[in-house]
Amino acid sequence: MKSVDVLLCWLIHLAGAHTVGFSHCNKFNNRIYNFKSHTKVDPTLNDLYASQLKSMCPRNVDPRIAIDMDPTTPRAFDNAYFKNLQKGMGLFTSDQVLFMDPRSKPAVEAFASNSKTFHANFVAAITKLGRVGIKNAQNGNIRSDCSII
Repeated sequence: MKSVDVLLCWLIHLAGAHTVGFSHCNKFNNRIYNFKSHTKVDPTLNDLYASQLKSMCPRNVDPRIAIDMDPTTPRAFDNAYFKNLQKGMGLFTSDQVLFMDPRSKPAVEAFASNSKTFHANFVAAITKLGRVGIKNAQNGNIRSDCSII
C-alpha cells in the first residue's frame, strides 16, 4: 500500500471525530450562501439540511453562534457522522468529499454500516496520532485558531 493510501485511511478514521463537537457558522457558511456563481448552495448538501443550516446560521449571524457538527446524534461518539455523509449532511466540504471521492467512499460506507469497525479503526488511528509527539513553540506550530497558521 502506498504511503498516500495509508495517510488517506488515517484521515478517514480520524474524521469520524466530527461525530461530536460544534462549529461556528463562519467556518462553513460558504457552502450555504456563496458556493459558486451559478449555485449559491453546495450541490453536495442535502436540500433539507442546507435549509436547516441557513435557519441556524442566517447571513451576518453573531460569530459566536455555533452548531453541532453531527445533526443527528451530537452528544454520542458513534458512526452517525458517516451515515450523515451518505445523506449529504457533512457540515464541512472536507467531510462531504470523503463520501463523494471514490477513493474514500468505500471506507465511509463500511463505517456507516458497522459501528464496531469504525470504533476499532478510530482507536487505532488516534493511538497512532498520539505517538507523534507533543509540539511546542520550538518544534511546532501552536494555533489558537486552527484555520490560521
